Amino acid sequence: MQFGKLSSFLALDVLLSLSANLSFFSLYLNEKIRPTLFLFYLSSVWVLYLADHLWDAKREIEPLSERGAFYIQFRFIIVSLLIFSTLVSLFIGIFFEFAFLWNHFPILISFVLFLVLTVKKRSPIPKEILVSGFYTLGVLLPFPLFGGSDPMVWTLFLHVFANVLLTYNTDREFDQSQKTFTLIQYAKPKRVRTVVLCLLGIGTCFLLWVTIFQNHSGGFLIGMGLTYLWLGICSLQKEKGFGFKSLCELSYLPMFLPQIFFFFSLLP
Repeated sequence: MQFGKLSSFLALDVLLSLSANLSFFSLYLNEKIRPTLFLFYLSSVWVLYLADHLWDAKREIEPLSERGAFYIQFRFIIVSLLIFSTLVSLFIGIFFEFAFLWNHFPILISFVLFLVLTVKKRSPIPKEILVSGFYTLGVLLPFPLFGGSDPMVWTLFLHVFANVLLTYNTDREFDQSQKTFTLIQYAKPKRVRTVVLCLLGIGTCFLLWVTIFQNHSGGFLIGMGLTYLWLGICSLQKEKGFGFKSLCELSYLPMFLPQIFFFFSLLP
């Protein structure tokens, strides 16, 4: 199996992208993220994605997709990983990060509520907006001093939103069969890619504004700029499928660049 498909099936690309986001904003705000909180984020997100993929596999109708067949064939391993990551999340959340969870309890409850509404197909908000909003908010929660007025917030959100639209565009038939409330059901695939390019264009304008009017290290600007370039190139590709989705998710990898630059700047 190709590495791109495997990383997409097991959501390894998502974990790598999340690590890049947390690393980027930790250095950007000069606020260290606790190792236990970092591990809690990874394990919790992995639980969500594994459970979501397994649930999708059980709802699929023959013929199964590649990912659906993979989850059915290796369901014992998948369920074992799901149980293990759930126990890790609960252990860290209760014994190490309970204060963090309690301080953000309203957001946690809101997330659970909309998750239930989405599963029950009763959500009043399209799935793409929910995923993009909660993902962006989740990345920023460990950094309480980060204000929503910072253009980098909207730069991240627009990239996440564009990424979600692009990847969900490949699942349109499955989402339509499951009657999931999504934005892509109102536009053809080509129109969705046009909207993605528009979002990336707006985000690039925000990034240029930051470059011109705010004093930021070049590493942050280059890192965020390359994520936009990466996703922009993905939006122009005709290839679809799980390998394509993984390539889109990995568009956040350049956000590791500030940490790399910082590391080498400390060398004698």
